[in-house]
Amino acid sequence: MLEARKSQPIVLIASRNYPMGRSLESVFEDDGYIPARIASVSRVPELARRASYDVIVLDQGANEEEALDVARSLRDDPAFDHSTPIVITSTSIVSKQARLAAYEAGAWEYLTHPIDLELVLTKLRTFLRARGELLVAQSRSLIDSRSGLYTSFGLQQVALTLGAGAARKHQAFACVAFSPDTTDREVSAVPVTREPDKRFEEVASVFRAQSRRSDVVGRMGESRLAILAPDTDAPGARLLVARLQREFDKAATEHTIPYPVRLRAGYSAVPDLASAGIEVEELVHRAASALDQAVSQTSSDRTVGFDDIRS
Repeated sequence: MLEARKSQPIVLIASRNYPMGRSLESVFEDDGYIPARIASVSRVPELARRASYDVIVLDQGANEEEALDVARSLRDDPAFDHSTPIVITSTSIVSKQARLAAYEAGAWEYLTHPIDLELVLTKLRTFLRARGELLVAQSRSLIDSRSGLYTSFGLQQVALTLGAGAARKHQAFACVAFSPDTTDREVSAVPVTREPDKRFEEVASVFRAQSRRSDVVGRMGESRLAILAPDTDAPGARLLVARLQREFDKAATEHTIPYPVRLRAGYSAVPDLASAGIEVEELVHRAASALDQAVSQTSSDRTVGFDDIRS
């Protein structure tokens, strides 16, 4: 479950200018932040997907477009936490048009030197308070308003009820985690121009429509989904993935979704939940681990079972 950060906030500072980067690092450190400084601005999207930073600072340097490109990449990335403030800094005086371009690219603040650091840090405290309140509210919500799916927290709550019922009946139980890929080069070279949130909502609608009444569909982070499936064993989990893939193929053929979708999936299933002696929550964790394996591997098999990665 997501919680507001109670420890020191972490700031990622990207600057090719060593004195400038070091100066920013020192200022943030003095204000109670844990700074992480890198020289490559282009690496920010990759790092931001791996870790949860509280603030991201992009020093524009000589290449004005690079920082804007990175800000746009973060803005359009469904895996990025969009409550994270993005600050762009510049050593030169810029026009109103350049400043507007930065805000349109996704910057929360655009600063030119000399920087009024006291003002900036005060603004960031306000941003971080709002971010913390948002994370707390999101963590306690059962339903995601955009997609209509259960949130990660909601999935955990429903898992307790489903697990108790399945254990009493000695039912099989499966959790299947999905990573929908709408940009697979093996399928199509046509670029996807739809907004990431819109694409996710369209993909989620197929999951909702095609899942069984007994299944529960929820989010696992920004761009992943999971299905809790009572009375479903390991072969049934693979059949579930295959059935959903057929529905996405059909949707692409009939243009109800205007782009191809290829599913990477990981699952964990037991033939009898009571005899297995594990909680549904553990099945969810195992399915997520299997999905990580499915996403990282290059083989043609896009579905990985947790037991496969242990053998």
